[in-house]
Amino acid sequence: MSDAYRSPDATSAHPEPATGRSGLAVAALITGIASLLLLWIWFVGIPLALVAIGLGIAALRRARAGAGGRGMAIAGLVLGAVTVVIAGILVAVGVSILNSDEGKDLRSCMNNAQTQQEQQDCSNRFNEDVNN
Repeated sequence: MSDAYRSPDATSAHPEPATGRSGLAVAALITGIASLLLLWIWFVGIPLALVAIGLGIAALRRARAGAGGRGMAIAGLVLGAVTVVIAGILVAVGVSILNSDEGKDLRSCMNNAQTQQEQQDCSNRFNEDVNN
């Protein structure tokens, strides 16, 4: 029988397409982008950044084995790391503002405020102190 009439075996019937992409690398890139965009919702952005870093590392390991997607894995890893760094900077700035004299005055004023108007006055005084 000739080769044209032979039934294909399971391994050659549907060869894996060589796209150079890895699902982990794509996931790392998507979560890295989402973490940076959602950083302002800290309880979403920071966990997504950590997931992006983990997926990026796993995708890089697979890329070394020939799975492809090295560039996307690196991009996702970098975006996740940038998000973590920005979050750390924002936390440090926030803590330093709240521990400043103006921040202590704001907390004291807010604790003593009885009405919404008094709380608004405290906020306005804090903004004036910080801006001057």
